[in-house]
Amino acid sequence: MSFLSRILGRFRRKSSDESYIELEGYQPPIHAVLASEAQAKGAGAAFPRFREPLHGWGARGEESADMAQARIALRNAFTPAQPVTDRRMFAGRLRVLHRLIEVIEDRLSHVVVFGERGIGKTSLLHILSDLAQESRYLVLRGTCGAGSRFDEMFRNLLQEVPILYLRNVSPTDHVVEEGATLASRLPEGPFDARELSDLLGQVTGTRILILLDEYDRLESEQFRQYTAELIKNLSDRAAPVQLIIAGVSSNLHELVGYIPSIRRNVIGLPVPRLTPEEVQSIIGIGEANAGMRFDPKIVELIYALSNGSPYMTRLICHHACGIALDDGRRDVTRLDVEASLDRMVEEAEGRLSFTTAQRVRRLEIGDRASLLGQVARVASTPDGWFTKTDLLAALPDGGQGEAANALVQTVLVPSHVVDEESVDGEPRYRFIDEGLANYLWMMVARNQFHIGAAERARTAA
Repeated sequence: MSFLSRILGRFRRKSSDESYIELEGYQPPIHAVLASEAQAKGAGAAFPRFREPLHGWGARGEESADMAQARIALRNAFTPAQPVTDRRMFAGRLRVLHRLIEVIEDRLSHVVVFGERGIGKTSLLHILSDLAQESRYLVLRGTCGAGSRFDEMFRNLLQEVPILYLRNVSPTDHVVEEGATLASRLPEGPFDARELSDLLGQVTGTRILILLDEYDRLESEQFRQYTAELIKNLSDRAAPVQLIIAGVSSNLHELVGYIPSIRRNVIGLPVPRLTPEEVQSIIGIGEANAGMRFDPKIVELIYALSNGSPYMTRLICHHACGIALDDGRRDVTRLDVEASLDRMVEEAEGRLSFTTAQRVRRLEIGDRASLLGQVARVASTPDGWFTKTDLLAALPDGGQGEAANALVQTVLVPSHVVDEESVDGEPRYRFIDEGLANYLWMMVARNQFHIGAAERARTAA
């Protein structure tokens, strides 16, 4: 029996003229819904439309103005696909933001912000940039890619700094009137950290923050070495320039390397998972802006499902609130949260490679679905690697940790769903696809909801 059939409970086959199988309590594919509506009401009635015109003109949809306004407010409050750029919508990371500003302002230090993917680092940098510019800092932002080069990155960044901020440059110089920038003082071709720090050491009359996001994506070891040298040189010169580096990592050294000479010049700032109170603060934005209502039990459920991830919290709320509004309600119920998992699983499955999806479907899990979910949850680390020790720590009671480790070794690794390697004699594991752990966690949770609903229905009958 396949993996899905074992952990989802009973299937029920639809009528003989339909070829797909519907999971118990699960919605049929959208193409089937549209086809059935088209047959019943005519092709035009089933054709989907946008609810609201983009700029407020044109034909209004069937939704009331009040509900349409609530939906727009929710789009701004819960933005899982985009970082938070509006401080009014920023929540759950105020303690980290306060600490970051303190380090920059009072310690005059360079900072490395690190944590797992989707934990809110980019949103943090957006709000930091906004607040720093409000306080008259010059903020330069760059996003690193696999092929980024040190000289190209900093040449582009320094094109935003007027040459007026260089020592020995008079406000009446013709280069100032012509709009020259610091980039004009760089060498024509490639340059290194020494030449860049010589230039930045002449900055006066302002403070510059250089924000480098997605630093973990860099493949150039030279870029990393030059950055470390730049940090050291800027600190030795007491230059009014600070680097804020952010990336996916479990610690500072994984991101910037172990370089003893810069340890005293850099402060590592981890971004942890959300607490229940921080999840409540994120949800509170939706309640305040759109008039939605979340029962405390629903907040607890969302916290458990999100695993402390801001991205997952916003994604669940985004779907659950949309489902409630589709039904003409502002109260978010457990059924709305359960239905949001259906959508999330479908989206996550679409991101898997064909090979990965095939391997998952062939898994033989039996009655160990909950263990699979716990393994997937433990695998939510910055680099995706986890060990037997991690499993035992997450599942300390009743031998569940040992059982989860056995599941990894006897099923997941042989099925090539999980990679295995040895570090200092201890094996560690990682799911072969970056999004697979999250997909499995959501799928197991969704299926357990459906199984519970089916059991309640049988009991009631």
